Formats: sequence, C-alpha cells, structure tokens
Amino acid sequence: MGSWATADRIPDLIPVNQSLEERLGLVGGGGGLDFDWAWSQALVQSWESLLLILSTFWCILLARVVTHKWRLHGSPNLCFAVEFVLVILPCILLVTVAVDYSYHIGLLMFVATLWFLRWSKALERARTRSQFDLGGSRPMAFSVLRALTHLITAICILAIDFGSFYRPYRKSRQFGAKLMDTGIGLFVFTMAMVSKRTRHLSHLRRSVLYSALPLILLGLARTVAILMLSYGQDAHEYGEHLNAFFILGLTKFLGALVSMLAGKDVHLLPMGFGLLIIHQFGLSGLGISDYVMDEDVERTNLFNANREGLVSLPGFVALYLLSIYVNRWMVATSLLSYSELVRKLRRLLYVVLILWSLFVMSAYAIGISRVTCNFGYVIWVLAIGSTTLWASFGAIDFVLNSVMPWETNHLEEQEMGLLTENTAVKGRERSIVPFTINQALNQNGLTFFLVANVLTGGVNIFLKPEDRSSFESVLILLVYMFIATKMAHELLKRGIRIA
Repeated sequence: MGSWATADRIPDLIPVNQSLEERLGLVGGGGGLDFDWAWSQALVQSWESLLLILSTFWCILLARVVTHKWRLHGSPNLCFAVEFVLVILPCILLVTVAVDYSYHIGLLMFVATLWFLRWSKALERARTRSQFDLGGSRPMAFSVLRALTHLITAICILAIDFGSFYRPYRKSRQFGAKLMDTGIGLFVFTMAMVSKRTRHLSHLRRSVLYSALPLILLGLARTVAILMLSYGQDAHEYGEHLNAFFILGLTKFLGALVSMLAGKDVHLLPMGFGLLIIHQFGLSGLGISDYVMDEDVERTNLFNANREGLVSLPGFVALYLLSIYVNRWMVATSLLSYSELVRKLRRLLYVVLILWSLFVMSAYAIGISRVTCNFGYVIWVLAIGSTTLWASFGAIDFVLNSVMPWETNHLEEQEMGLLTENTAVKGRERSIVPFTINQALNQNGLTFFLVANVLTGGVNIFLKPEDRSSFESVLILLVYMFIATKMAHELLKRGIRIA
C-alpha cells in the first residue's frame, strides 16, 4: 500500500533505468521529475505498465497449462513451486534486471499464444461446447485480476527501494501513468468486483463493520508504526498521515453509502460518471488540483497536511461505483452458450476500446493524475481493469477451459473476510484447484499484504536495500515473495481464512 521509501529517492545511476519516452526523446527539456503534464509521456508510460501486467497474466496462463499437463493438482506443494517459478520469478525480473528485454519477451509471448491457438485448435473446440460456466458471481477472471494486483504491488513496494528497480515504474508526483500508479486504483477496482450495491441499512452496517472499519484501523496502525519508527512517508502520495489503507476504507464506506441512492444496478453508471464529472470540475474549474499540487501550500492544519488523500476521495468513490456496475454487468448471466459468450466478449471489447479512446483524450486534455484521482486516472484504471478482464474471460473461460477442461470451482467463499461483509470460514470444504497462488491470495489477500508490508519494513531496517547489487536485490525479492506467498498458501491448504 505504498512504499516505505519516498518517491524518486534513489538517483538514476543505472542506464537500464531510461524510460521508453526518454529513449524516444519525448521528455521535455529541463530534466524535471514527474511534474510535467505531457500526454505523449503518459501514453508511453501506460503502455509500459499494461505490458508488464499482461506479461504477468500470460505467465499465470503458462503455469495453468504446465500444471495441467504435469497433473500437479493433487500435489499442492509442487504446484505452488511451479507457479512460483513461472509467475513470480519473471515478474521480479521484469521490474528489475530484465526490463530491457520486456518487448522481446512480450513478442515471444504473442508468438507462443498464436502457436498454442493453432496447435490446440482451441477456437474449434470452443464452438462444440454446449455451455460455458463462468463461475457464478465470482468468475475466475475476477480472482485472477485480484491476484495480479496483489502480486505486482507486493513486488513493487519492496523492489522500489533497490537501485535495480526500473525507475520509470515509480509513482508519479503529480501527473503520470506509471506502473505503481495503478496500485491503489486497481485495489479499488478489485474491491468493487467482490462488492454489491447497498440495498438496506443492514447491508451498510455490514460493509462498515467487516470492510471499511478494519481497513481504517489498519491505516491508523500503519501511521502510528511509521511515526514510532521514524520512517519517512512521502506526503505527496496521500498526505502526511493518510495512507492507502485509509483511502480504501473510506472509499468502501462512502461508496456503500452513496450506492444506497441507486434503485437498480444500472443507476450506478450515471451516478459514477456524474460524481466523476463534478469531481473533475472542482479540480480543473475551481483550481483544487493546483491547490493540491502546490508545493508552497504549507501543511499547517489537518486538511492541508492530508489534502492529497482527502481531495482524491470523490474520484475513488466514483471509480468504486463504476467498477461495481462493471461487475454486475459481467455476472448478470453465469451459464452462457457459445454465441452468448462471444457476444459478451465482443461487447466488452467495445467497452475496452471506448475506455482507451477516452484515456487518450483525457491524457491530452486534462492529464492523468493518481494524486487527485482525476477523470483521466479513473478512466485509465477502468481501461486496464476491463482489458485484463476481457483477456481473462477470453483466455481462461473461452480457450483454456475448452482445451484443458477442469471442474468449475465457484469462488464466492474465497472472497469472504474483512474485504466483504461475511466472515464465514468454509475453506476446509474446498479443494485446491489450478492457479494455486491465485486461490491463496484471494482467500487471504489482506493477510498476505500485511505480511508483505511487515517484511518490507524488516528489509529496509536490517538489509539496507539501497546498498545491494542487482543480483542481491533479485535474491532478496525472491525470498521475500516466497515467504509472503507461502504463508498464504499454507493457510489455503489448512482451510484457514483470516482476511
């Protein structure tokens, strides 16, 4: 939920840390940090971010194929080991020492995908299926996106403290569309994927008690811990005292409250866009964006000190409402025929194209700002989330399950815990299925992330990451991710669900 290190603290001493826009000469003169509002840079940054996300997603698909071919589903530990090597190791390398080969690897993945489609005759097999079971109200595509968000963010919050980390992936100070800018937005998006529109006061009470309040308390605990340990926190992210846990908790509470005004799920669409437009008018028309980003505004009171987090809340609430609408539209029908699934994928593709078109226009007209969660940022997160969902439904439900079918294991129970309104534990009734790490992170995602944050603090205190070589940084990241993911995996094996 943000780095223990401040943004851009490590100087750019490594040639590999030149971004694509720097190589193409798109960066304006003066060598400023992240304070330019250059739409061409935002487009390139967004492409680099999407490439990393889709590359990691492709590795998950590869792990699914390999574990199926080797029949490892009866051996959870071996399945975990294979997935760790095929998914987490490449992701660590692609944000550090192997970043120069990202485009070569992406091209190789594309060619391998075309070869697999031809060799497996997946499209022909899909046509012969009588129906497609997407997995109830929690399709596998949703859980894959949640796992992707957890994995990439967990890797980045520690990797950013090493000199080998690809500098252009760091969070933007004001405007930008970098990889780490996606973190908080995708967490809101995936939180909405497992949420529903609030219908009664009892639903609101459960949302507050089981989702919003625990996150706010975690945010308070993190702030207190940082103050006690005298850790530096970049005030340009959420403010001096707020952090991502606070933002998620407040977004959940306010989103649940506002959604009560919607009589139907479809009403969330105009409500979300209406709130987003009003928010953007305040940012641009009333000068609130300039106020938030003005370095000369002293943090003399509580609001000024935390203006980044507080001002961004309406944007995150709008993102939450729109994401719930996407969720409800996608799961409106779970059992589909071939023609119905093709129609749904086609419509989702249209949505993806519209969102990316709006992103380009927003990048040019108003910029992309995570700090204020402006219109462009919300559209960008929706575009990335929808693109990944489209790829997941197409690759997993349409292609892989046609070639390598496995029993659909509905995922509703995996999401129960502090991030939803139900804490029932039913893990022992479930078997471990393909995407073992994915299943573990969906069952105990918040616990995984808390462990990752604690380990990140330990590495910063005892191992001095800024002094480590590239090899040492990769090794430390591997051990760190092994401990965090293995903990979640062991909880999964024992049927223990914490949060």
